[in-house]
Amino acid sequence: MQQVIFTTDKSVLSALYEKLNLGEVKGANFVLLDGDKPVGVSRMTIDEEVTIDNLSILPEYDDFGSRDFFFRTLLYKLSLNDYVVVVDKVDERLKKFGFTEENGKMAVQSKKIIFPHSCGCKG
Repeated sequence: MQQVIFTTDKSVLSALYEKLNLGEVKGANFVLLDGDKPVGVSRMTIDEEVTIDNLSILPEYDDFGSRDFFFRTLLYKLSLNDYVVVVDKVDERLKKFGFTEENGKMAVQSKKIIFPHSCGCKG
């Protein structure tokens, strides 16, 4: 079973950062677990807004289902408070979650995040 947790545990983060070639551990970090095994990390910068700086998953666990679960879970956790969520690049796929393009980035007010069905249906 997969789950997403926030952690400051340097031993967990250092191992993931090294395996994923992410450099120095920094920022606020959410970890994707497969059972008890850390398999992915998302680094965020938090100031007046929350910027998702990175979302990386170990190659052997990186498939559409895992990536979709990780990203949607992060968005859900971020939607529980009220601030702007930013992704530092333009990506049309984010529009379905309510993001709009602003100054070469994608942004959404966290309380206005949309959770579309993966089938594309409405319901």
